[in-house]
Amino acid sequence: MKKFRVLSFMLALMLVVAGFAGCAKKEAAADKAPAQEESKEVKKAILVTSFGTSYADTRKVTIEAVEEKIAKAFPEYEVRRAFTSDIIIKKLKERDNIEVDTVVQAMDKLKAEGFNEVIVQPLHIMPGAEYSDIREELRKYNDGTFEKFVLGRPILTHQADYQVAVDALKTQLPELKEDQAVVVMGHGTEHPANACYADLQNVIDKNDLSVYVGTVEGYPALDDVIRKLKADNMKEVTLMPYMVVAGDHANNDMAGDEEDSWKTILKGEGFTVNTYLHGLGENEKYQDIYVDHVKVAIEGEGEVIPEPVESVEKGNWQEGKKGMLVVSFGTSYADTRKVTIDAVEEKIAKAFPEYDVRKAFTSDIIIKKLKERDNISIDTPEEALNKMREEGFEEVVVQPLHVIAGAEYNDLLEVVKNYEEKAFKSIKVGTPILNTPADYKIAVEALKEQLPKLNNDQAVVLMGHGTHHPANASYACLQSAIEDQGLNVLVGTVEGYPALEDVIEKLKAKNMKEVTLMPYMLVAGDHANNDMAGDEEDSWKTVLKKEGFTVNTYLHGLGENNKYQDIYVDHAKKAVEGEEE
Repeated sequence: MKKFRVLSFMLALMLVVAGFAGCAKKEAAADKAPAQEESKEVKKAILVTSFGTSYADTRKVTIEAVEEKIAKAFPEYEVRRAFTSDIIIKKLKERDNIEVDTVVQAMDKLKAEGFNEVIVQPLHIMPGAEYSDIREELRKYNDGTFEKFVLGRPILTHQADYQVAVDALKTQLPELKEDQAVVVMGHGTEHPANACYADLQNVIDKNDLSVYVGTVEGYPALDDVIRKLKADNMKEVTLMPYMVVAGDHANNDMAGDEEDSWKTILKGEGFTVNTYLHGLGENEKYQDIYVDHVKVAIEGEGEVIPEPVESVEKGNWQEGKKGMLVVSFGTSYADTRKVTIDAVEEKIAKAFPEYDVRKAFTSDIIIKKLKERDNISIDTPEEALNKMREEGFEEVVVQPLHVIAGAEYNDLLEVVKNYEEKAFKSIKVGTPILNTPADYKIAVEALKEQLPKLNNDQAVVLMGHGTHHPANASYACLQSAIEDQGLNVLVGTVEGYPALEDVIEKLKAKNMKEVTLMPYMLVAGDHANNDMAGDEEDSWKTVLKKEGFTVNTYLHGLGENNKYQDIYVDHAKKAVEGEEE
């Protein structure tokens, strides 16, 4: 019995000791875990992307100089390079035996080499087609492979960027006499981001600089620049590229001796012409901007990289079944909805009788309000597209009623992407009112339909919505197109730039006495009735009256204007014909 008790005691003691040992091991493991995590290698990279150049000397003082400055600013990151131009990549390989990766090749290498953190910094001037292509290429890598994966922004993205860019530009401007000017040559594009050039000009003018912005392949064109130079009595011009590198466009299209170069044309128009063959990448202040944009991206405020597409399953297509989904923000004002959104839908339905026309709103608040207040059910774009898929639509065209290619429009494009691969045999998306450079002239012609006759001291002020999206530049481009037509019309925004203060400054400079306020929005809703025409202290009407102006109001949205309705029909037609976004 004694033996049994002794054995029991010893067994119990062993269990207790084992328990303590186990606890000690767990505590030791817990103590070691953070150390192990700390010792885990964190591999960080900054991928600097650009169109590229085959000019070795220029590449050294622009692209390579920016890369070196970024590397110096962020020594804990490995800096890599990628070009977007296949032609330049091929030329460098064949001519100089220099290998440069595409964005996809560079990303594949970073993934294979086990990098944890990747910052992609483009050396683009604006968020145009190339930048959009990069965002799209990065999509498939935004799947959790990297612990941190951020995209930096181009030079001209947010409205605050424009003043920073102009300040940087000042450092390379020569001293100018009254009849001397600088003309900067941008590339230009059919992408909505072409509006950035007009916004840049707007901010340059605000800084009272004799600098004129033109583009090779967009708006403003050289003809527009020459007209302004002559109106301002300029005699001598210095040409500068507004591009990262002084490559083919700078050396040939701008400063070449051919008949169609800017230098030759300006000389033919009677101007004395000087040339400045240095890209923005040589300007230390512009280099600093790129460094700052990398810093912002590292700190978590970079641009959004879209997530991989989640393809909706294939629908049971019925041959020849076509649908057109008309998408807008929506409105809870029934009367306004009838004469704007409903009216546009009816016009589209009449123009495309073979299509079943459906409606969708993007505003959850308005959808909810209409359901609860009026028992009216409106689909979101996803709900509408899901129904059309289930109903066997073979071909779908999505026509937005947006004014600019801003956040809502781009959100809609993201929704549609999920339906592109399988859900329908064909799905296409039309464009907003202001998309390509050509759209602005058409929009101004449509606007003339609703303008009152104006005396020299009378003006119309348009209220746009405004946005923090880069597409806010569209309002400056609209203003430029309006000025080309010699109209006493000024553009302002509720939530962007130009603000009402900017408009008032221009009204006073033009000695305007009477103002007619108009919404530059699809519908005359809350913003038009309250922010613009309300009686509150901060409404545009009240503020303008306090500033001494006589104020009239015009409470009709663009959707009531037959010419704007025609624009939407035309954009839907282009989408049907395959000229969609």
